[in-house]
Amino acid sequence: MNHHDADITDGVVVFDGQGAKTMDSAVATLKQMGMEICTVKKDEGVIEGSIDSDKVQQLKTVPGVCYVRSVFTYTADYPTGDPRDQDGPEPAIERDEE
Repeated sequence: MNHHDADITDGVVVFDGQGAKTMDSAVATLKQMGMEICTVKKDEGVIEGSIDSDKVQQLKTVPGVCYVRSVFTYTADYPTGDPRDQDGPEPAIERDEE
């Protein structure tokens, strides 16, 4: 069976370098948008993380964003019981006994 819970994009968001306070605010905003942050480089104005692919374009609307780069996009299949699981458990396979 083909499982498809979400399309996820790993990406890099580059900011205009207006200081640490701006970066702290940006991290909070990106988290509210659903981005899982993995790296914050305040001195370089760069945040790396993963977000639903549908939301990549919205990243460009965050104040101070200069550039958004999609690095890798993939299909996620979360395990049964995970709140992100959209398709539920895989149905049991019926076998004919001969």
